[in-house]
Amino acid sequence: MSRQVLTVCPEQPESFRTIGEALATARTGAVIHVRPGRYPENLTVKTRVTLVAEGEPGSVEICPRRGTALTLVADAVMLTDLTLRGGSEDVAVVDAPRGQVAMDGCTVIGSGWTAVLARQTGSLAMRGCRVTNREGAGIVDTSEVASVIEDCVLENLGTSGVVLSEGARSTVRGCRIRDARGNGVLANGESQGSIESCDITATDKPAIALEGNSTTYVSRCTVRDTTVGVYLTSASRPTVEDVTVSGTTGPAIALSAGADPLLRRCRTLRTKGGGVVVSERSRGTFEDCEFVSATGSAIRVAGSSSPSFLRTAVSDCADAAAAVLLTEESTAEFDRLEVTDAVGSAVAIRSHANPLLRGARRRPPRSRTCRAR
Repeated sequence: MSRQVLTVCPEQPESFRTIGEALATARTGAVIHVRPGRYPENLTVKTRVTLVAEGEPGSVEICPRRGTALTLVADAVMLTDLTLRGGSEDVAVVDAPRGQVAMDGCTVIGSGWTAVLARQTGSLAMRGCRVTNREGAGIVDTSEVASVIEDCVLENLGTSGVVLSEGARSTVRGCRIRDARGNGVLANGESQGSIESCDITATDKPAIALEGNSTTYVSRCTVRDTTVGVYLTSASRPTVEDVTVSGTTGPAIALSAGADPLLRRCRTLRTKGGGVVVSERSRGTFEDCEFVSATGSAIRVAGSSSPSFLRTAVSDCADAAAAVLLTEESTAEFDRLEVTDAVGSAVAIRSHANPLLRGARRRPPRSRTCRAR
């Protein structure tokens, strides 16, 4: 049986005038081609179909006057090259309470608490999309069904770029998240999933925040020009690997509230608030991490915290007191710490701190003289 192909074009008598009319006629697996134009419709997809925009990118816009542009109650829908606009304080532009919403090359413009929502048994498969929402979040996922968000741009956001909550298991890969008044990525509740190879810039709150009992895995991400780079308070043990943080106004990495993450091969540079701050009885394990060009102490351990640092390098620290500051009854452990080019002391121990330093050394400043040719 051949696939059903339908066309939506208000100007052509033989075509459907609205997308809703085409959806009402569509059989399972139908392909609906939508000609350029603005379609002020609230669509509810009840059958597995594909909606394809014809014409130049952005020429087909689904833009209800209020409310959700598209709600999925079937097992799947595929959207290609569409622009979807809408939402309000309590509804999303695209809502997936069940089934999978797949989007390729789409633009979603929100005006409420979130632009895209996956909940209950719904999921997302987004590739090459742009999401913006000056009033709220870009994407919120509370579903336990795994989603994939890949090679997307999330920008100009009133709160956070991506929120993973409850039992979400999303994979966010190769995305650019920028200009968010909240976090770049916020993972809380029992969320899992992963954040991989993402570039996050210009966020008012920590670029990546793992809270609650989140075990979301973070790998190969770049964070630039934010307040705090990575903020960890999760009561579980998330892993953060190969993350580079630069240009923060606060600490590049902050652990608090008893956090105990594993960080491997992370690098911070040009940070005004220090490389890493561990406080509030937090622990954490740092392996092969490097802290470069911090204005404050590159490493600060306080508040009875007890992290472990293995093969740690600190260089070019401008703090006049110490490159590594251990204070407030903390019990940090260092194995093979190397400090180079520190303006102040290499390590300062204060306020009843009781660290263990094994194989620590301070290297002499690198020569800054030039030889004439």
